[in-house]
Amino acid sequence: MTGRLAIDGGTPVRTAPWPAWPRSGAAERRALAEVLESGRWGLGGEAVPELEARFAALHGARYAIACCNGTMALQAALVAAGVQPGDEIVTSPYSFLATAHAARSLGAVPVFVDVEPGTHNLDPTLIDDAITERTTAILPVHIGGRPADMDRVNEIAARRGLRVVEDAAQAWLASWRGRGAGTLGDAGAFSFQSSKNLSAGEGGMVLTDDEAIYRRAWSWHDCGRDPGRSRHAHADVGLNLRMTELQAALLLSGLARLPAEQAIRRQAMDALATGLAELEGVKTPDRDERVTTHGCHIFIIRLDESVLAADHGKDHGKDRRKRRDKRWIIEALRAEGIPAHPGYTTPLERGFPVCDRLCRTTIWIKQEALLAGAAQMQDVVDAFAKVLATRHGGRSGGRR
Repeated sequence: MTGRLAIDGGTPVRTAPWPAWPRSGAAERRALAEVLESGRWGLGGEAVPELEARFAALHGARYAIACCNGTMALQAALVAAGVQPGDEIVTSPYSFLATAHAARSLGAVPVFVDVEPGTHNLDPTLIDDAITERTTAILPVHIGGRPADMDRVNEIAARRGLRVVEDAAQAWLASWRGRGAGTLGDAGAFSFQSSKNLSAGEGGMVLTDDEAIYRRAWSWHDCGRDPGRSRHAHADVGLNLRMTELQAALLLSGLARLPAEQAIRRQAMDALATGLAELEGVKTPDRDERVTTHGCHIFIIRLDESVLAADHGKDHGKDRRKRRDKRWIIEALRAEGIPAHPGYTTPLERGFPVCDRLCRTTIWIKQEALLAGAAQMQDVVDAFAKVLATRHGGRSGGRR
């Protein structure tokens, strides 16, 4: 791909719009109307228990608990796993702040270890050195929908007597060795926030196969009550983290579309991996056969640091320095019509060399763009080739 960059007044690679998100239609309107007309907008409705049963079945879990949002789902999972004030939780610095906030809200201390460059997930080789006598759990994050190395995480947890709680906020229908996300540790928490592949604006879900964890998480999310007992019997301390029937109705509609939508996203990710592999200056995620299904929330691209350090020929002074910056590359890609996203630009804690580097070099293509399908990903590849060609003084040459 050659030609003047759109950011400099040239013709953009793409002018067609990308799919809008969230999607809605007649199914959502019918589902919401049914809840409105039922008069059961919260307790006593049918949508929440149906959603719990269907979501659990799709992931191969015994139990599911629908919550008001993903952060509170993660908090409930940590509580149910036995996390108490002063406990330490080993987790990743490359994540949304809710990962740390869910632990901190319980008085626990997140202890960060660095991530793998090719996956953006927790590096299991660093976990043992981070464990102390106060550590009670490991909290891997399945970034972008790609499961972390759960073989190593579970081996360490079993050997050290720790719980494993998965932050599966981006990992709907993902699987590791054929087992669903949320069932790979002691419990897992998902999010249904506005940007997510399955969305009700807000919402969350806890999955577990452990009955004791289920009962404790359920109690925490429903004011300290016990499942199956009188609603006036409060056996423990808890919060009101319940999902509404309106949220569940939207999610049931989205859940019916999710497998087909995920297949489209998966094909788009494969097309991006193939097309971008032909370009100098970018790196695509490492492949791992143990990831049997990707959650397809984000396709993560790494810029080679040589791109950011390149001499851009005719660019001078401030403009030359600017064009070494990831922010400029993203602006240039957006001018070409590509919805490039900077991802996490600040780690949850600084000082981890791989994570710090990834925050400087990572670009996301998010799930709504992936919904355009595999053929449309050529525009993304062409735009990257065009923008990266500036590192050669504006000449073509982005392809290997």
